[in-house]
Amino acid sequence: MPTLRVDSSLIPGVNAPITVDALLSAVEPVLGQSGRIVTALRINGVDEPAFREQDVLERSLVGVDEIDLDTTPVGLMALQALDDALRYLPVLAGEARQVASGLRGAQVAEPRMAIGELADNLALMAALVHTADLWARQVGLAGGDWLGEDVAAVERVAGSIEGAVSAEDWVNAADALEYDLSSALGAWQVRLAEGRGQVEALLAAPPLSVA
Repeated sequence: MPTLRVDSSLIPGVNAPITVDALLSAVEPVLGQSGRIVTALRINGVDEPAFREQDVLERSLVGVDEIDLDTTPVGLMALQALDDALRYLPVLAGEARQVASGLRGAQVAEPRMAIGELADNLALMAALVHTADLWARQVGLAGGDWLGEDVAAVERVAGSIEGAVSAEDWVNAADALEYDLSSALGAWQVRLAEGRGQVEALLAAPPLSVA
């Protein structure tokens, strides 16, 4: 039978043949009960960084295979996702100001493309924060509202930008990018920084004693 180790601890009773997908489906719910997520997978000592991709998930494991899974506490994953978001938000604000400057100076050859790329990056940011929110809730933090009010503000600005772009009103589009969007992203950053502090405090707090 295949050899399975989770965080270097041997897990017996893995029958072959079994796909990577079936193996993870069996192991991850158990790990989830202790607040851990599989973050790395190796097969016969070879890292599989894309182990969530279909071609890896469909791989069939046989009796001689050795599988190592590394896990990370879900709370730490939430902190790391928030750290990524907090680093990325100022970059997005800088991109918005750069596009605005280009629009005013007629330095953007394809303004719709530049604004579209920025919109794609904003969508990636929302997805990252959504993931952080899910992980934070798993460790007991509720009501963070990291997506509601701030994302709504960004979406309102995006609507204004879209209207200006449709009318080829590059002056108003530039103003919305430089002032309104930058302001909305700054407010979002403040909220996420507060949320990060809440997650950190929650993880540092001693567990409640049961009488």
